[in-house]
Formats: sequence, C-alpha cells, structure tokens
Amino acid sequence: MFSIAIIVALFYFIFSIFLNTNWINDITCYFSYPFAFYIVLFIALIPGFIYMFTLMSLLLHKKEKKPCVKKDEDVTILIPVYNAKKTIQETLESIKKQKYRGKIYTIIIDDGSTDGSLELLHSLDLDKTVKVIESCHKGKSYALNEGLKCVRTKYTITVDSDTVLHPLAVKKIMDKLVSSNQKTVATAGCLFVKNDQKNFITKLQQWDYTLGIFGVKLYQGFYQSTLVAQGAFSAYKTKYLKQIGGWQQCVGEDIVLTWELLSRGYEVNFAKNAIGFTEVPETFRQLGRQRTRWARGMIEAFKKVKVVTSLKLGWKSRFLMYCNILFPFVDLALLIFVPLGILFLLFGNQLFMGWLTLLVIPLGLILCWVIEVKRKNMLREIECELETRSALAFIFYVLLYAFVLAPYCLIGYLSELFNVKKKW
Repeated sequence: MFSIAIIVALFYFIFSIFLNTNWINDITCYFSYPFAFYIVLFIALIPGFIYMFTLMSLLLHKKEKKPCVKKDEDVTILIPVYNAKKTIQETLESIKKQKYRGKIYTIIIDDGSTDGSLELLHSLDLDKTVKVIESCHKGKSYALNEGLKCVRTKYTITVDSDTVLHPLAVKKIMDKLVSSNQKTVATAGCLFVKNDQKNFITKLQQWDYTLGIFGVKLYQGFYQSTLVAQGAFSAYKTKYLKQIGGWQQCVGEDIVLTWELLSRGYEVNFAKNAIGFTEVPETFRQLGRQRTRWARGMIEAFKKVKVVTSLKLGWKSRFLMYCNILFPFVDLALLIFVPLGILFLLFGNQLFMGWLTLLVIPLGLILCWVIEVKRKNMLREIECELETRSALAFIFYVLLYAFVLAPYCLIGYLSELFNVKKKW
C-alpha cells in the first residue's frame, strides 16, 4: 500500500511539472527563474504530492479487524496540572465514567499552580485510586516524569487537564495498543474540539481537528508511524517510557518522545475511535502562540533525535519525518505567494492566482471528503455525535487557514534554530 501510494503521488508530481511549465516561464518574465520555481514547487507541486499520497493511502487501506482483547489491563493515567482550576474537575469526572473493566489509577501532578488548582483537588472527594503530587513549577515534562516514577502498571495514559474523554476512550485506546504487535509501544488517541462553538476561531479549529489533524494521524497510523503521540491523550507501554528516560525538557515534549521511540525501531499507531475533547485557543493571538510552539517542537525533534543516523528507524517513519522538512519552505512560499497574488489580481493579472494555481484545491477537497466519510463512519461505530460545523469556517479553512498561520509557524522554526529562550 505504501509503495503504491508513493508511486501514484510521484506520477502526479511529474505530471504537474509538465502542466506547470508555462506557468513557471510566465513568472520568470517578472522574476528570476529560481524564485519562479520555488513558488510553483512549494505552492502547487509539493502540496499536491502530499495530498495525493495521503489520498491514496486512505483509499488503499483495507478495513481493519476489530481488536480481540480477552482482558482489560490495569492502566495509570498521568495528568499534569498547571492553573487548571476551571477544567480539571470535568476531566476527572470523564475518567470516572469510563466503560473499562481494568483498574484505572490516576496520578495528578500539580506543577506549582497559582490559581487554586491544588486547593480544589484537595477539597474533592477523590477515590483511593487517585493520587495528587505537589511539585514546583518546572514545566510539563518535569511534571510527567515525576508522575511516571510512581507508575506501577504495564500501561500508561497521558491526559491533559483540559481534556474530557468519551466514555469508551480508555477502552478503545487500550484495545488498540494491547492488540498491536510487540513493536508497537504507543498509541495516539483521537482529539476533537471541546469548545468548538465558542467563536469563529474555535470553529476554524474544529475543521482543523476533524480534517487536518485527524486525517494526518489516520494515514500515518496505517503505517505504524504516527509522528505525534500527543500528550493530551495517548497510551504507552510503561516499560519503554522508562527505558528512554521519559519526556525531555523541551517545548514539544510529546513529538520528541514519539520520535525517540520511532528512532529506536519501535512503532506508534493511532486509535481513531478513542476520542478525547480538548479545549483549543479562543483568540487569534493564543492560536498563533500555540502553532508557534508546535512548529518549534518539530525543529526540536530534528535536533534532539538522531533521525538521519538512526539505523533502527523504519523507512516509512523516516519518509514521513523527512516530509516535515518541507513545511518551513511551504509556509514561506505561502507568505510570499498570497500577498503577491492578491496584488497582481488588483491589476487584472492572474499570474499568481490563475486556474493552474488552484488545481491543488480540488484535490484537497476530494481528500477532505474522503476523510469526512471515514470520520463519520468511525463516529457512527461508537455512537458519538459532534456539533454541526460552520460552512463559512470551512471555506476560510480551505482557502486561507494555512496562510494565516504561516508566519507563526515560521517564528517557531526560527525560534528553535536560533535557540530563543523557551517558556511553558
């Protein structure tokens, strides 16, 4: 399946080069050839290649058999808390409602909260299976590692303090991990937006989580190469977490940990029907800061994990990691291309926004439709319904979302490259 998807995507890429030859020549009349090639390559050709590869991966994948798990294993949930007084109680309530026969132990690590989170936790009538650890404010990685020291079960789940789990979330993510092959040491859960109806910014992210993030994790999981087992909701085999020393002290601790596991020859998959609902930024400024942090985390992963020299890293995982190298160039091209395109259009010139430019959009829409079908089928299986999504937000998401976030991503890339001071 992987090989066929690559071959089809390459044929599409080559066909696009021939199709866009005249467009490159037209841009060269105004600018230099390297500039013209850069624009076409990272605006049309590379995104088209990635879209086609993703689409073929989704279409060629055979339906998986339902996991056969005879016994629900005991598991420990780690919840790092920092100023989460408004959300932590709802998170704990969702854990209580889990339809899971194994024992669920919960370790809450307060990372020096100043909003009364710790006092709230002490005031709650917590079960004996729940433990609260107090810690000074040293960051999320430190808090998780403090909790990991107390884990005595074979399996560990991480949940953010603003994540609410679907009643079947623990069951589904554990079934996926336990029934996978021995090389699989982590499983990423599926996250959707909890505060999706708050405003237009959250409605945009609702589309991002249901089409972008879900779609990416879905096809990466097919290849046992999910690149981010996100801290907000993921499951791990405890032995291997401790083997690599837990989470490193960095901005993107979850992506660095995932890549470290992959680089040692292990596999990471995705439980599409293990759903958690997370709070997303409600202002554009907060969203920009989040995406800056995510982009920085990707560069951290390349710096901290021996991707190039690792002999145990699977070739599928290696290919997917190398694709990430292209993202900074795509983001930079977006910043150059969109303003120039709008400027030229004002003068009646379709040099940057002609029909050839938009060929990648129909392919993207087809991909969105395929992902949407798979998402709906998955939700139907676990009898889960999500809020109706905004059509206007979808149009903005398809046409402008990537461009709007591009500068924040570039700031994240550059911040890590130049070792700007980190904050959590």
